[in-house]
Amino acid sequence: MAVQQAEAKPKHLRVKVVDHLKEGAPAVNVNIPVGVAKFGLRMAQSFSPEMKNANVDWSAIEAMLDEGLTGELVHVEDEAQHKTVDVWLE
Repeated sequence: MAVQQAEAKPKHLRVKVVDHLKEGAPAVNVNIPVGVAKFGLRMAQSFSPEMKNANVDWSAIEAMLDEGLTGELVHVEDEAQHKTVDVWLE
């Protein structure tokens, strides 16, 4: 899944963590409205020193949300823990 321009702005930020040792069943499957995700990003930066000082371009993430992009944002495979993490907008 690649990030692409959508006809309508994305409505949800989705996060799924799959534990491949448990027959590929999702260990976490979260569906967050984009407005709540944007609010959460701003709050985390305001109140969490770890988030504020993280090496993350927060304005780029917010711009992606504002521009109406959809598709996969992050795909991580943790071979040691046998898990995958996917984050996408739809």
